[in-house]
Formats: sequence, structure tokens, C-alpha cells
Amino acid sequence: MFCRNLLVLLLILSALTGWSQEAKKKRIELLNAEVLEYDEALGHKARRLLGDVIFEHEGTLMYCDSAYLYEDNSMDAFANVRINKGDSIKMWCDELNYNGNTEFAKAKRNVRLEDREMTLTSQKLDYNMATEKAWYNTGGKIVDSKNTLTSRVGYYYSALEEMFFKDSVKLVNKQYTLFCDTLRYNTQTEVAFFLGPTRIISDENTILCKFGWYDTEFDIAQFSQKATVYSADQSIEGDSLYYNKRFGYGLALGNVVVTDTAQDIILTGQKAKYYEVGDMVLMTDSAVMIQDMGTDSLFLHADTLLSIVDTVIDRRILFAFHHAKFFKPDMRGKCDSLVYSYADSTIRLYRDPILWSDENQLTSDSMWIQNRNKRIDRLFMKDNSMIISEEDSGMFNQIKGTHMTGFFKEQKLHKVYVEGNGETIYFAGEDGAEPDNVNKAKASNLVIVIEENKVKDITFLTQPEATLYPLNLINLNDMRLDGFDWRIKERPEKVADIFNW
Repeated sequence: MFCRNLLVLLLILSALTGWSQEAKKKRIELLNAEVLEYDEALGHKARRLLGDVIFEHEGTLMYCDSAYLYEDNSMDAFANVRINKGDSIKMWCDELNYNGNTEFAKAKRNVRLEDREMTLTSQKLDYNMATEKAWYNTGGKIVDSKNTLTSRVGYYYSALEEMFFKDSVKLVNKQYTLFCDTLRYNTQTEVAFFLGPTRIISDENTILCKFGWYDTEFDIAQFSQKATVYSADQSIEGDSLYYNKRFGYGLALGNVVVTDTAQDIILTGQKAKYYEVGDMVLMTDSAVMIQDMGTDSLFLHADTLLSIVDTVIDRRILFAFHHAKFFKPDMRGKCDSLVYSYADSTIRLYRDPILWSDENQLTSDSMWIQNRNKRIDRLFMKDNSMIISEEDSGMFNQIKGTHMTGFFKEQKLHKVYVEGNGETIYFAGEDGAEPDNVNKAKASNLVIVIEENKVKDITFLTQPEATLYPLNLINLNDMRLDGFDWRIKERPEKVADIFNW
């Protein structure tokens, strides 16, 4: 029992001795003052110090014009207050309250804190010298060699080289201006994290997001949560946007939307790559182009959509690679690949192109669709051209030729000019009655007029070879021109069908 009590006593004495040494270690030491007075009216046996006052505490020097030093190891300093903490931290203010036991300083009015990298100014600053943590909540500004930052609330962790800002945060440098709700910045890694509604404005673009980070050393950034980048005539948005400014490369993932405001064209998909050279956008994974065509819209899908600026004419071109299929109420089509030039509003279809204009099926080796004022104006069909429409069950009107030019009126195919090796099969009846005969003809060149999706008139520009057959004397299967292929099952009936190949 005696030994146990002795051990407890020794532990208590050891703790008291340690506390006494710690308390002694933390006393504020007065190094200099021109005048020293005691002012017991303030309590704590306060000493009033005047003229060139200098204190030292835990290696930190504090200077001021006047001060009060209290018995409880605290002090108040006034006028031209300056603090030097080693060779790394310096602070100035008009008024300072400092507690030597906690190494906690409260600075007021014209506060300036400097380290090797930056300067912090505020009208009120709390600074824990033990942890090297400083903070303000009445507004402050931080300036370094590249940036100027202001905010309502700010925290600075010198030991961790971290800064945290909240409420009305604004960061300005030569490249951009950033506005956000919350910002965290590491001065060593030079990486900034921003949270809440964020807006970044530069000469090239404006960025909006709710979360992101930016590596200021390597010019790499990532934005998420309704992230959008706006440029002069284009915007890119997605669930996540990655951007490497040094290499001029960007990556957008998840619900990506690229909008060309100049052409009223939208690209959507799940993945897009962006290259500054050529202002290029490469869209994949459920890629769709949507263009406003006045009364309705054109929807185009392909495995890959590539949008790039032709620097020669300074206009954008869209490439759709593989399994291209599009839908418009009065015009549907598909091909392997196509090119859409915004300069002349022309769509060029390659490799097994096929169009459906109302009830007419059009095929050729290649096609050009020319738009005017957001409306289809002309169609150019090159090599092995054919138009087929179903008159009745098993009865197909057919037009064939080397090349064809289609003219549109009110978005409907109105006239067709056939050039070279023209052939026609046309089912007709008297005065619009049910067909009772079929006319089969050949001519080098001819013109066909179509009204209400039916052939109204055929004009042969060269001497034709024509035969009229009574319907009841022929086999309908014999009424097929070479190359006949009725592909109605491939025709998209709704927008969602553009994804079905």
C-alpha cells in the first residue's frame, strides 16, 4: 500500500513539475520599452508599456508603440504592431491581443500577414502561432505572384500549406477570373478545389460547374455536376469535363451536349473528346446530331461524330462515321458515312446511301442533300440512281438512271431530272382510278413531276422506247427494273429507330 501511494505521489509531483516548467517556458518576455508603468485599475497587475516596445515568446518577436502586459501571461499591443515568427511569417496590424499560454493572437485593423509565398490582408484576423493557423470571417484578400483572391471567410494553414475560403470567393489572375462559394488551395501542389456554384471566365471561354479542381502548375482541370464550357459560338456540357490547357485537349463524359449556337446544331452522346487545334469535337457512345430545320428537327446517329472547323473557309464540317442513320418527319435515311458542310448546308452521303422522302425510296452510289434556309432544296444522286414508290400491293413505280437531280417544294419531292440511261415503270389508271395498266419506258434523259407523292407527268427529253401493258396480262414480278430492292423494313419510323441498324 505504501509503495502504491508513493508511486501516485511521484506521478503527481512529476506532472506538477512538468506543468511548472511548461508554464515558465511560455511566459511572455519583455525585451524593451522606453516607459514602464503599473496600472492596477485594469486588474491583473497590468503593466503599461510605452515607446519601442519589444516582446519575445517562443521564438516569436512582437513590436509595437504601446502595450499592456498582464499577469495572466497575455498582452494587448497598439499602433505599428509587428510580429516576426522566425524567417517565414511576418504580421502587421494596428491592434493585437495575444495569449501566451495558448499562443493565440487576435489582430484588428489593417492586418497584413506575409510568408514566403503570399500576403494576406484583412480588418480582423485570428492567428494560432502554435499550429500556424490563421483565419478571418469579416472579409480578406490574399495576393501571391500569380493570383489575387478575396472572400468573406478564409483559413490559412501555414504548416500544411493549405488555404480554405468560403462565401463570395473571387480569384483573379492573368488567365482567368474564378467565382465560387468554397475554394481550397494547396500552395505546395498548386492545386485548387472548388465546391458549390462556380464560374470561371477567361478570354477563350466561360466555365460553370458545382465541383471541380484545377492544377495551376500543369494547367489541368476537371469539372463536374452540371459542368458547362461556353465559347464564342459553342458550348460543351457533361456530367464530368476534363481539360488540359497545355495540350489543348478536353474530355467530356456522361450526358454530353455540344451546342453550335451559330448553326442551331446540337451534338449529344456519352463521351466526347475536344481538341483546340481545329476546334475539333469527337463524339462517341450514343452520338446524335440534332439540327433545327424550321418547322421540325433532323436527328442523326452514327458510331462516331466528328465536328471540325475548316480553317480555309473558317466554317464547321461534321463527319458521321459508320452506321449513319437519320430521321426527319418528311425525310429519313441511312448510309455508312456522311459529311455535312455548314458552309453550303450540304449533306454528302457515302457507301450504300438510301433516303425515304414521304413514300419514295431513293438509292444511288452517293448522294448530296442541299439545304436552303433550313429546308431541303435539292438532291443530287450519283451513279446507279433509283427511285421506288409502292402504288399498291406488289405494284411499284420505279425510276432509274445514271444520275438524278431531285427538286423539292414545301419540303416534298416535286420534280426529278434523270440524266443517262433513264428507265421507268409506272402504274396508271384512268382519271385517278385504280391502276389497270403499266407503262414501261426507256429514254436517255427525262423529267418527272410528282404531286401528292404520285407521278403526275413524265417528259422524255429524248426519243423513248415505251410499251403499255394491261395489268391483267402481266406478272407483277416481271415489272422490276435491274437493281430493284424494296427496303421498307430499314426505314426509321420514329426518332428512336436511328439507333437500330
